[in-house]
Amino acid sequence: MAKRKLSHQQKRRIQKAQLSVNLDDDNTHQGLVISHHGGEVEIQPDTANISNIHCKLRTNLGVIVCGDQVYYREENNGLSIIAIRPRQNLLQRLDGFGQLKAVAANVTQLLICLSITPEPNLFLLDQYLLSAEQQHIDVVIVLNKIDLVDEQNSDPFDLKKIYQPMGYDVIHTSIIKNINIDALQKHCIDHINVISGVSGVGKSSITKAILPETEIPIGEISEVNQEGKHTTRTSRLYHLPLGGLLIDTPGVRGFNPVFDKNIPIASGFREINKLAQLCQFSNCKHTHEPKCAVTKALKLGEISQIRYDNYLKLLQESEK
Repeated sequence: MAKRKLSHQQKRRIQKAQLSVNLDDDNTHQGLVISHHGGEVEIQPDTANISNIHCKLRTNLGVIVCGDQVYYREENNGLSIIAIRPRQNLLQRLDGFGQLKAVAANVTQLLICLSITPEPNLFLLDQYLLSAEQQHIDVVIVLNKIDLVDEQNSDPFDLKKIYQPMGYDVIHTSIIKNINIDALQKHCIDHINVISGVSGVGKSSITKAILPETEIPIGEISEVNQEGKHTTRTSRLYHLPLGGLLIDTPGVRGFNPVFDKNIPIASGFREINKLAQLCQFSNCKHTHEPKCAVTKALKLGEISQIRYDNYLKLLQESEK
């Protein structure tokens, strides 16, 4: 059953409850959320040389996810989380029932995992990118199972041709042949990373490869559609061997971004946003307006037709 959406009154009550907490109490400590299992949350204390602990949730705290920084203390019934520190961002998606679902907090980099098979869905990719741009999250595009294509094919699906000119890193990886796993590890240093993608692209296998000493469940691949089973049931945060953190999230077949209606969709498309500064009208939507720099660049082949079509589709969805 989908969770009930919080009312404005409930949100104010949560905020009031957190502001009333005495954070200067010697019995109050800080920690990082590692995972969330039902009514308990696994916490990594900020204090050095202390093992992870499990805390219960106070009421009126709101949703808590991996990456949250929290305050906790010893109470009559054990350790309890009493407040959440202000977040830098909250990565969210809409589930299959149209309900808002939080994925992770304080994320600094999104690893978007694609593969040779199943073939990448570029509209889904652009939805990830739009969500990341609105949250000010860096992105690395990972194309896995590169061993399945001829070595002469240096750019399957034109991902490097389309996305690298806009400043996105595109890394080709193979778990079987150990291709670019070290490069991916280096990209994760100094970041709180989230790795995400549809089932079957090797998300759990990549996680295991960059965390060789960690047990990561890997599911079988369906012979019918070459998609894997959802092996990651609960989000969990891991420390990477070369530095940085990784939040492994359950695979999603669709990632419908939560649009900020105060931000134009074009701002999530780097090449369109840059050209928009040259349009005649400041409110140009880049569809049919005169003297539009975007449609002009499209006719000249200076921007990707696929990207532009995906922009139009997301623009239409945002206006419903």
